[in-house]
Amino acid sequence: MHLNYGKPKGTMAPEPLVTPPMTDPEPVPHCDVCGALAEQQSSARRAHDMSRVSDLNIEIRRHPHEGR
Repeated sequence: MHLNYGKPKGTMAPEPLVTPPMTDPEPVPHCDVCGALAEQQSSARRAHDMSRVSDLNIEIRRHPHEGR
C-alpha cells in the first residue's frame, strides 16, 4: 500500500509559501503625517478593519523621510 502525503496526484502547483505577517512600521517621531497615519491605524485596528490597517501600514512605510 502506497500513501502519498504530498501534493495531490497530478497537481503541478508548488506547495504554498507561508510567511509570518509583517510587523507594523514605526512612525517617524515628530512627523505630523506619520502621527496622523498612526492614529488612523489605531482607529482602524479598534474597528477590526484590518484591510484599512494594511493600507495605512503601506502609507507609513512609503512616506518619505531623509535617511530612511
